[in-house]
Amino acid sequence: MPFFKHITLPNESQIGIWEITETLQTLIVQLGNSIEEPSKNNLKKEVHQLQWYASRLLLKYLFNEAKIILNKDEHNKPSLLIDGQPYAISITHAGKYAAVSVARNRKLGIDLEKVDERILTVSHKFLNAQEIDLLNKNGIDQAIEITKIWSAKESMYKLYGKKSLDFKENLLIQSIDKPLKGTIFTNDLQIELDIDFIFIDDFILTYANRQSLF
Repeated sequence: MPFFKHITLPNESQIGIWEITETLQTLIVQLGNSIEEPSKNNLKKEVHQLQWYASRLLLKYLFNEAKIILNKDEHNKPSLLIDGQPYAISITHAGKYAAVSVARNRKLGIDLEKVDERILTVSHKFLNAQEIDLLNKNGIDQAIEITKIWSAKESMYKLYGKKSLDFKENLLIQSIDKPLKGTIFTNDLQIELDIDFIFIDDFILTYANRQSLF
């Protein structure tokens, strides 16, 4: 099933979501030599191989017959060249889904998480006091809302693109309504973001997108 969902956003941004129903061999054949990628695929588990190929196939379908080059920087953040033109890209996968977000002249972050009650036992590692207050409301499904915050922080982390952020101290969610309001705090920057989200079965997909001003 090539596309589960295609989301077109402002500023030449788009998201593709793939539901993996194919065999690994089918995905390998479909991808062929469509993408030039210097870094090697050294994944061992088949589920991770399936997710890897599905995410690359999304690029093939989004950009049709274009020449696609996918690289990674020193922080393992991916970057994209489409017919020689630079694009921002963020990649995520969980379970039977893979998703990519791509855009020109933007900073991007995308994340996909399965809602699971077990997140309640580890939430203290990434929730700060203000976020705990947001969750102390009647009628809130704690597992869903905490997963939403975790996923939003993952998207913010990917958008920032460096590995020096603490999820509890440097990434703050101020609203859990749609879109979520978040801020990245560092010694040099304060970056305010809207993080949107959709539900896909029992998964939550979050995505952040802003101008390249840092």
